[in-house]
Amino acid sequence: MENQIIDAYREMLISGEGEINSYTISRKLGITEKDFFQYFTSADDVARKIWANLGDKVIEMLNGSELHNSYPPRQKVLSYFFTFFEVALNERTFIDRTIGNSDFLKTYRENFKNYIGDIVQEGIATEDMKERLSLSNYYPNVLWELHTKLIRFWLTDTSDNFVETEKAIEIYSKVPLELMGPNLFDSLFETVKFNFEQFSFDKINIFSKARV
Repeated sequence: MENQIIDAYREMLISGEGEINSYTISRKLGITEKDFFQYFTSADDVARKIWANLGDKVIEMLNGSELHNSYPPRQKVLSYFFTFFEVALNERTFIDRTIGNSDFLKTYRENFKNYIGDIVQEGIATEDMKERLSLSNYYPNVLWELHTKLIRFWLTDTSDNFVETEKAIEIYSKVPLELMGPNLFDSLFETVKFNFEQFSFDKINIFSKARV
């Protein structure tokens, strides 16, 4: 029955039916609202479930891929984006109708950040990503914002096989992922830190000699 409710909600949403709630969905399926509430708390809860299922499908595919599991962490982020759009083709109209409602995305957003958070921790452990005080805690948030922007780009993409979206993933992910990895700023920081430590050490020696 859960899948039937999901299918009914999706059909009503995509076909542009007026008010969609527990009563109208139940009436469409010929069940009681009590039956509906055994599975969902509201019509909005159905939308959240569809989004959550979408993310679960993406993660299931990635976890089952030996190639994905062999990637370094930053490449795994790209792999998630590419896989998402493969899976999302089956829900494109639904996504188009619901992407503007942040409440619908709540569960999916939390699951995404948790999954990406694990990748970030792996990246820090393997030094594919750089831990930068509390800044690295915001990496999942940055990648979530990037993810939603890519989804909106995809929804307006009219190129064959959505090839422009594939290019956008590569282009728009490049800067944030490079900044999350070891980069020039880290080299400059280490140089300044080394010079400062050397200066402090020499300074101590000078003062010591002066006292002698």
